[in-house]
Amino acid sequence: MSAQRAKFWLKYSQQLAAAIRYNEALAAAERAVALEPTNAEALYTRGTCKAMLAQYTEALADFEQALDLDNYYVPAWDGKAWVLGILGRKEEALAAVQHALDLNPDYFEAQKRKQRLEAM
Repeated sequence: MSAQRAKFWLKYSQQLAAAIRYNEALAAAERAVALEPTNAEALYTRGTCKAMLAQYTEALADFEQALDLDNYYVPAWDGKAWVLGILGRKEEALAAVQHALDLNPDYFEAQKRKQRLEAM
């Protein structure tokens, strides 16, 4: 039952984020993580919300926690690269985005991110 409720809050968080309602999206993602703390997608979504609210260190921790649970979760590798780039940690960001591309060479967001990082 809690897995179904977590899924509801996760999807709701994603809808709120798409509507650029990041504070509300973060609150919904927090509920999803509280209900299912081992859900890598929920942690990734919470990290994305935090990054959109300029909470970069906290976002990085969420992306890393998601990767601890699922080291093959490409969006979390890309999210990690995103915030590392913002934090000025270019080499680490490039390594993370390359890992994402090694896992999925067709992941468009990571392709774009790598180009932006290389141009820095």
